[in-house]
Amino acid sequence: MLTLSRREFLEAGAATGLALGLGRLTWAEAPSDAQPVAPEYRDWRDVYRERWTWERVVRGTHTNVNCVSSCAWNLYVRDGMVWREEQSAPYTASNDTVPDFNPRGCQKGASCSDLLIGDSRLRHPLKRVGPRGSGRFRRISWDDALGEISENLVDSLSRRGGEGVVLELGPNVDFGANTVAALRFFRQIGAPITDSMAQIGDLAVGGTITLGTPHTDGSSDDWFRSDHLVLWAFNPVTTRIPDAHFIHEARYRGAHVTVIAPDYNQSAIHSDLWLSIQPGTDAALALSACHIVMEEGLVRTSYVLEQTDLPFLVRNDTGRFLRESDIRPGGGEDRFALWDEATKGLHWAPGTEGSPQKTLRLPDDVKPALDVRTEITLDDGKRIELRSVFSLLRERLQEWTPEHAASVTGIAPGAIRRFARKFANAGSALILSQWGSCKNLHSDLIQRSQILLASLTGNLGRAGGGWRSGAFIGLDGFGLVAMQDGLGLANLAWTAARSYLDPKAVRHEFESMYIPSTIFHAVHGGLAEFETSPAHGDPTLPKGSAPYLEEALRKKHFPIAPAPGEEPPEVIVSFCGNVLRHTRMGHRVRETLFAKAKLIVDVNFRISETGRHADILLPAAGWYEKVGLKYIALFVPYLTLGDRAVPPLADSKPEWEIFSKLSVAVAAEAKRRGVTEISGFRGQPCDIATLDERFSDGDRFGPNDQEAVTEFILSVSAASKGITLDDLRREGGAMRIPSLGASGGTAGVYSAYSMDEPVVPLRDFVEEKKPYPTLTGRQQFYIDHPWFLETGEELPTHKPPPASGGDHPFTLTGGHTRWSVHSMWRDQELMLRLQRGEPVVFLNPQEAQSRAIGDHDLVRIWNDLGEFVARAKLTGSILPSQVHIFHGWEPYQFRTGVSHQEIAPSPFKPTQLVGDYGHLHWGYAHYEPNQVDRDTRVDIAPLDASS
Repeated sequence: MLTLSRREFLEAGAATGLALGLGRLTWAEAPSDAQPVAPEYRDWRDVYRERWTWERVVRGTHTNVNCVSSCAWNLYVRDGMVWREEQSAPYTASNDTVPDFNPRGCQKGASCSDLLIGDSRLRHPLKRVGPRGSGRFRRISWDDALGEISENLVDSLSRRGGEGVVLELGPNVDFGANTVAALRFFRQIGAPITDSMAQIGDLAVGGTITLGTPHTDGSSDDWFRSDHLVLWAFNPVTTRIPDAHFIHEARYRGAHVTVIAPDYNQSAIHSDLWLSIQPGTDAALALSACHIVMEEGLVRTSYVLEQTDLPFLVRNDTGRFLRESDIRPGGGEDRFALWDEATKGLHWAPGTEGSPQKTLRLPDDVKPALDVRTEITLDDGKRIELRSVFSLLRERLQEWTPEHAASVTGIAPGAIRRFARKFANAGSALILSQWGSCKNLHSDLIQRSQILLASLTGNLGRAGGGWRSGAFIGLDGFGLVAMQDGLGLANLAWTAARSYLDPKAVRHEFESMYIPSTIFHAVHGGLAEFETSPAHGDPTLPKGSAPYLEEALRKKHFPIAPAPGEEPPEVIVSFCGNVLRHTRMGHRVRETLFAKAKLIVDVNFRISETGRHADILLPAAGWYEKVGLKYIALFVPYLTLGDRAVPPLADSKPEWEIFSKLSVAVAAEAKRRGVTEISGFRGQPCDIATLDERFSDGDRFGPNDQEAVTEFILSVSAASKGITLDDLRREGGAMRIPSLGASGGTAGVYSAYSMDEPVVPLRDFVEEKKPYPTLTGRQQFYIDHPWFLETGEELPTHKPPPASGGDHPFTLTGGHTRWSVHSMWRDQELMLRLQRGEPVVFLNPQEAQSRAIGDHDLVRIWNDLGEFVARAKLTGSILPSQVHIFHGWEPYQFRTGVSHQEIAPSPFKPTQLVGDYGHLHWGYAHYEPNQVDRDTRVDIAPLDASS
């Protein structure tokens, strides 16, 4: 056996490196009588140095990834490959009072060059030759692939119209040509597109209910200006790596940081106060804090009177707002009253949906009362009692003493008081709730209670204060390319005029391309049976949410295509996502919707769980192989370029080219069959025989014009006005946006904007006194819809988490993993080396010992719906009541092929099925039931002992 000392090993390595290095050296020519010229380098370091040489540097980012960090990178190219990437630093501070946004990046971005040539990379078009899910495929040509897809599309469209096809759109979108290509194509053939926001569990429904928008956010440098930061179900050290430094820097400035989470996570380590809360009881904590704020006189009364519905009057007999229609015939159903102390009578509040006065400002002589309990006589002589929303709220909060909340949350009464007082007395206090707070059944109640705490203390609309859920800046040009065939000057002028005269109509036209994903999969994906079952949802509903879903569908609260009771789509195209992985109980979708489909196509750069069950796989170009624009999350108000550094790998193609060529193939097939106009899923006429001309805008944008399309998007968008691709290349790959564009939709900013200031949301309402986009025109804490009244949720309240999956001792909690962006890096070797290399669940050592579970043991986790197998990782940072698993694992990575998602039933709430109440209606990324999994109950045992 050969043994070497460390020194001998290094010496041997040096000799070997020298030999390798010498093999690459060349000798200069010299006269025959001269000695050879010595090489510049003679040892092993020459080889090492060659790693750090390159031919060119390209500006890049990771476009089609659902990561909101928008990080600019330098891509180092040599021999036609991206050898490595380094963080770029093009960001500047908003002004000299806050830190800048540098550096931006993480270990996923720094290993992307490896990911894009990894084993999972899809290099050629593939066709399934074995059963779905068998992993058996054969390589085919692009012509064959597009030909077969076009034949199936034209066949289904000619027989069933647009509803015979569906685009399963995931969240991995960008703002450039390669995402908009799919939206444009499917809109032009009249097929529905699924809205994935709620399907992945990221829709902040409590924001919609209270503020009229689920998307409320500012820039992350505004965190630095906060005096009290609350990271509530938010772990930025792990999940928002490029922005976490603002929190640490705020602490240096003197800010207090509170972390509210069951587990002692990576962000809690750096906090001043960690409140270890029992999973799903967050509303009880927030309501108790509100109780303290009220009882100790810490309410910002003037703010509450102006900005909220708390002074509005409610009828005691019906529980409904007092409306103008209650007082006089022909009065408005959307006009509401408050009590004027000056006149001792009613005053109809300005700014409500039915008020002609579009302002929150009251006349100077009106003195609104906050805590009201009075009686009035109606015109018919009936005497009724009225109470203000504030009076009802105060009564409800009486039970939420810190002692009572402690019995629910597991947090000591003294800690609750400390938190509430610190929050209320801070100059500015900010709750960062984000998307992690959307994944419980009663997340809406949690969010409504959080917003109430921020509102009672006057923090919404204030620099460094408020409640943030996450928001985006839109590019108008992206929407135009998606929803409009013609893109010439005349077309743009017409759209601009319509947008000015009726912006709601234009937004409705954009939304009309979409259908709500959770409702679609409930109806056609076999999920309604579990989502509406009383066994998994709110135990106070003896029939579950099924009657409410039936009524919502009957009243057409949600646009579903095909309609309930009709056959599901025959052709399914998955794009920018992984629906069988990210859907809770995705195996049911596979066994129902997918099983009935004639053709399933996955357009992707890698083979995913969804791809494994597809019939044709189309290889998309990787992020370094095409031109794209990262979507603009409000955290960093910069436009970030993903440039093409190298050609697409093997046979892969940019998505614009794929759908451009598919439009040609569909048009040719339609002409061959004599098919011209078909009916879209909403009844709109669609000429598929001229699809190639419509998609290309009369040959203006050909298959290889992804860059021209992206330039067009930049040129017509308010948020990118004056910025070109060359500007982005020259300025380091990222430039600050000159405008926020239009507010509304996913851009819930509603604020003036300056490039010299951090972005603060909701200032339009607080400073400009504009009405909120709610029925009352205020932050609306009282909802008098019958279903809210029936379920006791007219005001923010706490409801115990349901026993989803059965009555078992542990709650299966989760969170975004540090080692992957969803599933994309989950099987990458570099990232797996930083973990256990396979799916693991985290377990408290005390519980593990009581069940004879050792660290890294294989364990079986089960409930009434099924089971999965994983490794156990023991940690004292987890509550004894938790079994914790980070998300993103593909089902095929589990030893039995079954993931934790398979046993999460994701129950529906009746209140989230409302569609006929002011601002509570379906809209793109606006209002529908979330898919949820954080209430799932499980048990656990060693694999051998339980098998």
